[in-house]
Amino acid sequence: MSIPYRLTPMKDNISKAPKKGYYAQVVTKGTIDTTSLCHIISSGCTLTVADLRAAIEALSSSIADCLMYGYYVNIDGLGTFSVSAESKVVDSEEELRAPSVSVKNVNYRAAVSLKKAVKNSSFERVKKV
Repeated sequence: MSIPYRLTPMKDNISKAPKKGYYAQVVTKGTIDTTSLCHIISSGCTLTVADLRAAIEALSSSIADCLMYGYYVNIDGLGTFSVSAESKVVDSEEELRAPSVSVKNVNYRAAVSLKKAVKNSSFERVKKV
């Protein structure tokens, strides 16, 4: 199993003397949705597609709840989810109130074991169409 890639020419519209060359860019084969993922997992274990779907929905909801309570969520072998906040810049601590703070993003850091598993991948160059 190999990760497909293509060579993409470098673009530099800023420099007066832009670098020339190519870099590798991963070519996706598409997106695996939840239902498809459930079928893939189900074929390798005793859980049904319906059981897996329910578990994934419960996991998603539970992660959101934990993040809203201020926790990081670490799932062994997958990674850690966290929330980052944003607010306006103020001159004193008294000027910043909770209603003016908002969620900037939900962040994800892959587990080291997941990174290692993917790093062992091989690559296969895709021919131009």
